[in-house]
Amino acid sequence: MNCNTRLTVLTGMLIGILGIGSALAATELPPLPKMAQNNYWKDIGQRLTYIQEGHKGPVIYDFFDPNCPYCHGMYDEEQPLIKAGKLSVRYVPVAYLLPSSTSEAAAILQSPHRVQALQHFEGLAAKSFAAPMGPQGPVGLPQAKALPQTLHALKVNMAVLQSAHSMGVPAILYERKNGTTGLMPGMVSRGELLTIIPNLK
Repeated sequence: MNCNTRLTVLTGMLIGILGIGSALAATELPPLPKMAQNNYWKDIGQRLTYIQEGHKGPVIYDFFDPNCPYCHGMYDEEQPLIKAGKLSVRYVPVAYLLPSSTSEAAAILQSPHRVQALQHFEGLAAKSFAAPMGPQGPVGLPQAKALPQTLHALKVNMAVLQSAHSMGVPAILYERKNGTTGLMPGMVSRGELLTIIPNLK
C-alpha cells in the first residue's frame, strides 16, 4: 500500500499545479539512464539529495513525501535494522502529495543537521498523523521556505523516482549483489526487508 492509493486524483492535480514530474524541462535535468543499465545505481547516487542513517550493512534508497503516513510507517520499520547495523538507509525526500510537502521537505534539507532534523520531524509526524487532520493535511510539522537549490534537488529526486517506474511513495531502491537494481514499491515490513538484505550489495 502507498500514499497514491487514496490520493490519486489529488496527486494528479498537484503535479500539474506544481510543475513537478514528467513536465521537467530537459534543460533542467540531464537525461537519466534506464533502470536496467549497469551504471544506473552509481548515476542516481550522484544525483540524489538524501539524508543517510546508518553506516553498516547494505545501502538502500527510501523515497518519501513528508505528508505520506505510510512513509512514516516505513521509517519505523527500518529503524531497528539501522540500529542493529544491518542496513543503511538514504532517505530521499520528494514533494508532491500536498502543497505543504515542499516546505516540510525544505525544513529537513536546509537544516545544518539533517539527520537530527529528520529524526525530529519523524517524531512529530507520528503524533500529527495520530491526531485529526487539518484541511491542508497534518498540522504542527516543521516548515521552511524552500531555497532555489532545494526546489531543484526535490525535482531531481522526483525525476529519479519516476525513472524507477514507481507510481508513488514509499518506494525503496536497492542494488543486488549481481549489480542489478531492484524496486520495492509501497509499504514494506521489517520482515520483508530482512528477506532481501542477504542478497544486497
